[in-house]
Amino acid sequence: MIAAELLLISAGTGLTTVVGALMTLFVGMPGRKLMAFYLGMSAGIMGLVILADLLPAAFRGGKWFGVLLGITGGFLLLKILRHIMSAHGKHGAEHSGEHRRTPQEWRGSGWMMAAALAFHHVPEGVAIGAGFQTHHHAGVMIALSMSLHNIPEGVGLAAPFLLGSMRRRSILLLAFLISLSIPVGAWLSGLYFMSTPQAITFGMSFAIGAMAYLVWKELGPAGLAMHALSAQLGMLVSLAAMMLLHLMM
Repeated sequence: MIAAELLLISAGTGLTTVVGALMTLFVGMPGRKLMAFYLGMSAGIMGLVILADLLPAAFRGGKWFGVLLGITGGFLLLKILRHIMSAHGKHGAEHSGEHRRTPQEWRGSGWMMAAALAFHHVPEGVAIGAGFQTHHHAGVMIALSMSLHNIPEGVGLAAPFLLGSMRRRSILLLAFLISLSIPVGAWLSGLYFMSTPQAITFGMSFAIGAMAYLVWKELGPAGLAMHALSAQLGMLVSLAAMMLLHLMM
């Protein structure tokens, strides 16, 4: 039952990437205030889940050096993936300065973005699985925060392909395929990280590291840069939601 629910929720979380792509293709880019609110709320929920649920559970279930190893591994993996994406973005920007970018060049940027997102989403699935192992509501809140995070990523995925004159249905199919990497990560979490007490500790710690990187280096700074007040409002809403949820549990 838990495995089926985890698969369903992680698949739904992945599909929010498709929602972001749909917004770009048929509505247009969302405003900066709305994007900042999404990012701020996602950062707030993710940070609170780390502090209130995952971190205490990891220290209760294992030794400090195992927790530190898992956190370091999760943080470094996300850092490496972000470095790959940033390096390609800088190369594209330099290249576009030489002449106007062609549709082929835009599609090349899109494929690099797609590959990075696919790998980027696997640790998110691991985090959702680790949350469910800690407590049911922790898994749900992680899934919610990841969903809010994935909407802007879907926007960023669709944009270069749209500029590259790719067919809309092909862009949506690609976004759907990438969304499947989150349930794959959740499946890997159950298969490898939840088999023994030591593996459970490592899985939760790995999730903490990956989520901490997203909050510290991506979601928080990006939201505040877009519109500080909207991002802060999103964080405040996430705090209220978490407090209400804990009172109800």
